[in-house]
Amino acid sequence: MRAHLVAAALAALAFACAAPTPPPLVQPLPFSHKVHAGVNRIGCRYCHAYAEHTTVAGVPSMARCFGCHKFVSRDKPEVQKVVKTYQEGKVFAWARVYRVPDHVFFTHERHIAAGLACQTCHGQVQEMDVIRQASPLTMGWCVDCHRERHAPTDCLICHK
Repeated sequence: MRAHLVAAALAALAFACAAPTPPPLVQPLPFSHKVHAGVNRIGCRYCHAYAEHTTVAGVPSMARCFGCHKFVSRDKPEVQKVVKTYQEGKVFAWARVYRVPDHVFFTHERHIAAGLACQTCHGQVQEMDVIRQASPLTMGWCVDCHRERHAPTDCLICHK
């Protein structure tokens, strides 16, 4: 009986939590995932190095950007801004694209360990000039994904 009530509550919450996918955000500098991840085939975890071992993927450090751009495309104005910003010891204030509610515990680490590709949640990033949220990240969307993959759906998996 309890399982039936939990399933009904989850279905109701999934419906209530449906949300449209937000539009792309304005960033401090044009950054093309299409160029980096698509054309140049740089893997997600090269830049988002924290994803494999922590709860967040993180924004690449300026040192990580400079590591390549001290050699690559230095003649391009946007790359010159990256180099100048790094050399001045400053950082870009990137607008965060993905966020789950504060009451949700999410970890990239577990999803990577389960073998999910980044595109499962983030969409075809390697085809995006401007990064945008590709999935709604609602409770219903996440629960559906867990069910499809026979992953745990116990409330305490995500809600601590």
